[in-house]
Amino acid sequence: MAKYLIDLVMPVGILLALSSATKAQSSDSEGPIVRPELIRKVTESVYIIPDNFVRLVPNIGIVVGSTAILVVDTGLGIENGARVYEAVKELRQDKKMYTTITHYHPEHSLGVEGLGNDVVFIASEKQHQEMKAGDRIKNQFSRQSAANHELINNAPYPIPDILYDHNYKLDLGDLTVQLTSVGPLHTEGDSIIFINEEHVLFSGDIIMGGVIPSIDEQHATFGPWKTAIERIAKMSPQVIIGSHGDIGDQKLVDTWDRLISEISGALLEYHASGFSKSQATKELTSVLSQKFPTWRNDRRRMSAAVDTVYR
Repeated sequence: MAKYLIDLVMPVGILLALSSATKAQSSDSEGPIVRPELIRKVTESVYIIPDNFVRLVPNIGIVVGSTAILVVDTGLGIENGARVYEAVKELRQDKKMYTTITHYHPEHSLGVEGLGNDVVFIASEKQHQEMKAGDRIKNQFSRQSAANHELINNAPYPIPDILYDHNYKLDLGDLTVQLTSVGPLHTEGDSIIFINEEHVLFSGDIIMGGVIPSIDEQHATFGPWKTAIERIAKMSPQVIIGSHGDIGDQKLVDTWDRLISEISGALLEYHASGFSKSQATKELTSVLSQKFPTWRNDRRRMSAAVDTVYR
């Protein structure tokens, strides 16, 4: 049975209040650099390198089994992958090493090559297809700043060693890891990663503490997102680690269930009332800023949400 650190059994409200202070202290000025010195133990066998609310830095998971180790998400570019490996190598010892991603976006996938030549990369078939067609978003990220360009330059999307369609079970010795494809939601190839014995879920962008959802407006709607949350609730995770933002507990699942219902219901109401896309975006932004004032949000997220109904 996993033993949890004190901060992880705090109510989600307290965790999110603490995160406000963290967000106030964090800065994007240094660029999207993984900081391995921030590594902390979450359960007996699970560690994270937190994103510290820096944009284009994911929460990176490290799951240490008796015979193998798994890294979840890898950072933006090979340099960040190498930073992750610096944090991992002492935990790894001589164990076999796997890595996987919650989705294909560059800050999750482009660090794989930095983890060493013997790492085994596991991805879903849909993630593989998205990476093969992923140059547009990679170039978009690269143009956003000189720091991004330096990290992304010459970093290829990795080629998976193991592909799965919907589910994959990974044996780490004394731990069993279940990889499950749940997209299209944030992307077509969203996956969640559940460590059964530790009751820890890496939820990708499907559930995050302190971050409003960003939906794939071309392929997804909020109905399946709510279904995915209901599926997660049945797994009864005790610790939830999203791609970005705060760690949460089971209460975060309830919060997201309400959040997705709020967004979906509001959009249907706006559409039925004859709101324009611009009006709907403005109104939804206002509603969520009142109900989730400390959560990260932006116009792009709101515009994408509106497009799922107005497309």
